Amino acid sequence: MKKLLLIAGAVLASTMIFTMSGCKEKQETLNLLVWEGYADPLFTKEFEETYNVKVNGTYFNTSDDLVAKLKAGGGKSYDLISPSGDMAGFLVQSDMVEPIDISQISNWKDINPTVILDDVEKDGQIYGVPYLWGPDYLIYDADVISEEPDSWEIFWDPAYAGKISLYDDISNIYLIGQMLGLDAVDKTALYNMTDSQLSYAKDELLKLNPAVRKYWVSAGELSDLFANKEVAVAVGWPLTVNDVNAKGRNLKWTIPKEGCTGWMDRLMIVKGALHKDLAMKYLDYITSPKGQALSSEATLYCVVNPKAKEYESPELQEATYINDLDTFFSKINFWQYVEERDKYNDIWTEVKTN
Repeated sequence: MKKLLLIAGAVLASTMIFTMSGCKEKQETLNLLVWEGYADPLFTKEFEETYNVKVNGTYFNTSDDLVAKLKAGGGKSYDLISPSGDMAGFLVQSDMVEPIDISQISNWKDINPTVILDDVEKDGQIYGVPYLWGPDYLIYDADVISEEPDSWEIFWDPAYAGKISLYDDISNIYLIGQMLGLDAVDKTALYNMTDSQLSYAKDELLKLNPAVRKYWVSAGELSDLFANKEVAVAVGWPLTVNDVNAKGRNLKWTIPKEGCTGWMDRLMIVKGALHKDLAMKYLDYITSPKGQALSSEATLYCVVNPKAKEYESPELQEATYINDLDTFFSKINFWQYVEERDKYNDIWTEVKTN
């Protein structure tokens, strides 16, 4: 009898070990397809520990890259995505994302109304939750350029030929539109340029092309270019300034007199996502004051929930304008849907391959 009990106990113990091992193997994974920096452990770790899950981040480099990856994988590969304003509306209209029940997002009431844009609304439903936003501003190495540039014209200054970097994206065409003052009255004009305006933009970018050291694809690539002193001036994002200066460099940024464009990134649930309930929990966490503050600390991007201030250092508050978000917001022409995107892409391809 004693022998039978010992055998039974061994079997039970073996079953328990197998079951526990199985539980570990079945740990849920939340799959993100996002901009670089949007799966940083600084803010994902707390969510992982709270829900005993794994957050898996895949980065894309441009809005077109996002769509290509999404079409290839869909809801079987990704749960949440972070499109910018020039693609979010397209994803809604193309039925590639799920409606979001904002009643399940406890922090929705705290999100600044200014950043709740209607391009992600359809038939009375909301398809995108504001996450972070920021500018495509002019970054320069203050050890090389002592006086703050006041115009994008610095890119065409022969003194910096070979020391310039631009984002490998059609947003450079928007920049030429701003230099023409097209958006002085109509903000949408940059994203609906006429054929003659597009032709002018192409010519100006072709003139600039020989002076460009590198068209950067990821924020990390631009950071490396500055860190290695290969470039002195670029179009870039706050993440680069944050990363490079943390290594002891002296990068500064400015918004030139012509203005700058920028991005409002929303988080959206992919159509047919396998972990929709977990995605909703993440949306609730990441829009909380602490989730927002940690996201901002990791990226130096601006928050959408002003209550994040409770968790931010004075230095971070100053760097991300949390005390004057509306003023900073008003200085930026945020990317919008480009109806004739193929034309813009064709021009940009011709420029960078010339």
